Amino acid sequence: MKPLDSQIFNRLTRLYVIALTMVALLSMSGQIIIQVFLNSLIDDSHVVNIAGRQRMLSQRLSKTAILLCHPDIFQADAEYYSGDLKEIIALWKQSHEGLKNKNLTTEGKVYTVRNSPKIDSMFKEIDPIFRTILSNAKLISERINKPLANQDETMQAALHQVLVNERLFLKMMNKIVFQYDLESRSRVNLTKNIELFLFLVLFSILILEGIVIFRPIANYIRLVIKKLTDSESVLLQTNETLLKTQQALVQATEEKFKLQLAEEKVRSASLMEGQEMERKRLARELHDGIGQMLTGLRLHGEKVKSFSFINPKQDKSFDELQKLIQETIEATRTVAFNLAPSVLSDFGVMPAIRILTEQVTKMSGISIEFQEKKIQRLPEGVEVCLYRITQEAIHNAVKYSKSEKIKVEMAENEGSIRLTIADNGIGFDLPTIRKSLGGSGLKNMQTRAELLNGTCKIQSKIGKGTSIIVTIPITTNNKLITKRRKNTERVS
Repeated sequence: MKPLDSQIFNRLTRLYVIALTMVALLSMSGQIIIQVFLNSLIDDSHVVNIAGRQRMLSQRLSKTAILLCHPDIFQADAEYYSGDLKEIIALWKQSHEGLKNKNLTTEGKVYTVRNSPKIDSMFKEIDPIFRTILSNAKLISERINKPLANQDETMQAALHQVLVNERLFLKMMNKIVFQYDLESRSRVNLTKNIELFLFLVLFSILILEGIVIFRPIANYIRLVIKKLTDSESVLLQTNETLLKTQQALVQATEEKFKLQLAEEKVRSASLMEGQEMERKRLARELHDGIGQMLTGLRLHGEKVKSFSFINPKQDKSFDELQKLIQETIEATRTVAFNLAPSVLSDFGVMPAIRILTEQVTKMSGISIEFQEKKIQRLPEGVEVCLYRITQEAIHNAVKYSKSEKIKVEMAENEGSIRLTIADNGIGFDLPTIRKSLGGSGLKNMQTRAELLNGTCKIQSKIGKGTSIIVTIPITTNNKLITKRRKNTERVS
């Protein structure tokens, strides 16, 4: 089954094509008929004009004949009137023959002459008179320049026949002209009636199309629209239900996502806290265990040194052993400091970072500039986070950046701590690093900042160095926490 819109479209198209075809056919037929009648009416007007001109030509013919038959009046113009008479006779005869024989030609154009039986009978009646006038006019035209005996009497007799029959010709020609005009007007009225009839038929067809075609299709469309409106109401209700369900689903998804984020944050925080605790434990073990043992070993070595050795070689070996013990102690202290620097908890993050930069500068030979600005003591979690991020960033810069200078800056600004670590190294393409499953250190820095509701922005371009900007918000409660921690540390 075809869709509803296709059914309506096909039905409307079919009905409109039928209606427009009928209107177009009727309009074209009417136009063709009207054009045919108009062309015939144009011919009729020309025929009436030619018929009326016949009266004028007969009068000119009589006048010219009179002038030619009295040369004593217009002797100088006799030749002119003679030529004029010949032209009048030729045109008069041509028009008469064309009207009578229904084949009128004027200036190379043929006109249709529609003579009714009545007009034909009139031409039969007027034809002898026409012939008489024509023959006598030709006689006058032929004899005007010929010096023959009794010429004056012959021309006078011919002139008499022209004048006598000319009145009869005018009367009968008037009747013919009037008859032509009457029949032409009747055909004009017939054309008007035909045009009116065609208009009425076209109007009736339009009314019939409105009743038979457009009204039913309008009712059908109204019914379809009503069904669509009802369906739309049901659809709106269904959409409202779906929207409510969708909103509930979105809300549930958001809550689930927030819960997952919170759980992930708790797990990350627990992991970081566990790592710090393990770092402290290892640092304490190194300091209190191995560190004390090494210190004791160094003290015993110093006591042994008070005894004299057998030879200089033994003395030299003992000095090297003492030096190795001292280097081991220093390395153990460095490892313990990196795991959990006591200066971080005792004096804060600023001294801890300063010592870190000095140690890295000494070990790597890279110039590290640390710009210290006085800031308040922060909660332990914040200070540990800032220190670990700085430690990771400096470690990455030393290991990968091939930089000559590293700049570390920390400042307090409008309720937040801003930490910046920048180097002038080779830089890297961050998306490429992430796609290649690298950058775990970068991820750890971002995770640490996010656990404290902060941000960690990493900016790097190949050949332009790398900048890491960390912003951690602080609150007024941090000061109380810091004071309590200080008091606790003093008591302990």
